[in-house]
Amino acid sequence: MDWDLMKKTVMNWLIMPLLLLSSAAAVEGASAKPKAGGTLTMGIYRDLELMNPLVATRSIDEDLRTLMFEPLLALDEKDRVRPHLAESWEVSKDGRLYTFKLRRGVKFHDGQEMTAEDVKFAADYTMNPKNGAFGANQLALVDRVEASDRYILKFYLKTATPAFLSSLTQITTFSVIPKGSLEEGQKPATYPPGTGPFRFVEWQPKQRLIFERFDGYWGPKALLDRVVMIPVLDDTARITALRTGDVDLIERTPREWVRQIVDGKLKEIGYEKAPHSSFRRIIFNAAQPPFDNKKVRQAVAHAVNRKEILDAAYFGLGEPNDQKFPKGHPWNIEGVRAPSYNLAKARALLKDAGYKGEPVELLIIQSAAEQAEASALQAQLKKIGIPIQLAMMDAAAANSRFRRGEFTLRFSGTSLFTDPSPMYGPGLVCEPDLKKRATNSSGYCDKEMEALLKKADAELDAAKRRALFRQVVAKLFDDVPELFLGFVPETFAFRRHVKGFTTNDDGNFQWSGGGLSRTWLDK
Repeated sequence: MDWDLMKKTVMNWLIMPLLLLSSAAAVEGASAKPKAGGTLTMGIYRDLELMNPLVATRSIDEDLRTLMFEPLLALDEKDRVRPHLAESWEVSKDGRLYTFKLRRGVKFHDGQEMTAEDVKFAADYTMNPKNGAFGANQLALVDRVEASDRYILKFYLKTATPAFLSSLTQITTFSVIPKGSLEEGQKPATYPPGTGPFRFVEWQPKQRLIFERFDGYWGPKALLDRVVMIPVLDDTARITALRTGDVDLIERTPREWVRQIVDGKLKEIGYEKAPHSSFRRIIFNAAQPPFDNKKVRQAVAHAVNRKEILDAAYFGLGEPNDQKFPKGHPWNIEGVRAPSYNLAKARALLKDAGYKGEPVELLIIQSAAEQAEASALQAQLKKIGIPIQLAMMDAAAANSRFRRGEFTLRFSGTSLFTDPSPMYGPGLVCEPDLKKRATNSSGYCDKEMEALLKKADAELDAAKRRALFRQVVAKLFDDVPELFLGFVPETFAFRRHVKGFTTNDDGNFQWSGGGLSRTWLDK
């Protein structure tokens, strides 16, 4: 099977559940004619953390940035790589030189025209290790970036990789920003200008964020005049604000309400689902006792019941899975087995490891779902003699400790990528400073694993590449730096006057096929 066919299969697989699950919103909005104007108020589950668009690009930070910032490429309605800020590209025969022709006339929010120097600046900033950029690992194979003309950009790769183009469709790799708009290591007080359909206006921490339509946008202009984001951290308060009309749209609808909405019991509320937007996992601190001992990690793997944890926390809406790609996905590797549920084997492994029943701290955030996950895990590990003590704090504090490696055990989520290189690689690449963990949260470091990933990243033959990732997954199941639990859908809910809102499989607020820029108000 050649790479183009594999990529097409992957892309088509991803788009199908989106089209099916989006039907409730799309059909309802189809009968009315879209109109421009108005302010949409949206309840979000967390406040913004950082205004540097190239750092900490995940969760709410990523979702908000999709309104303002854009990647070089995008995915079309069939999830194939297509032009965006770059209107075309060429790849050298050896796969190591990518030449992009940029779209002319693209304006940043400050009125400047985007040029190749701007894209080069964003890529170079991302690759600079002093900046701690989230996309550094995805650009690790880039040797240098060259702006050979005002609208011509060249990426010279150290080795060829089939994942490179798809990585440029995500702002998690890097967003295009003006040259010189960020300083090295900077934590800016405001966002630099972007090229997206909305521009940033205001942030009042813990109160609101305001975005306005950017009338100089190079593509179809947003229909809404303004979007106001209000952090509503409490799940009950968020759904209550929607039902009373205080907000028009909410993300992360409390799952205890989702079934009622889907069944049509709340007549005033519509919904939109992202079925695989959140992948749940347990991360061990593999650099510190007791989980620096592989046998202890393996024991936990044999003691965990995935379905029981997901059911406890997500009202039966979760999809248990022992790999990072859903069942039926072309990159879900069949025939590779995760450790099976076996309490006797778990106890034997703990005995062999010399574990004496020392308490293990589980770091969790203040959320009902994570507390339910923790409660279920506590009960399961108690059966093999591992007492779990909870350390609960707000998300910002927990994430800070997590990145510094100051944890023993933690639940975590991640996004679904279209290619296995970014899905597996960043979390498994050894990092020199375990007090500043950029992407390798577990602190796991294995040279054999790194060699496998490096070889897989450079392999252009689809069959050989798949065989290499089979070895990666098999080794992950044996070494267990992370324990995969499965997928949990995220559901947006909205008042019936909100029309045209769709999301993608990752649950973004804005994406190449729609989102808030195509949303309008029928009132």
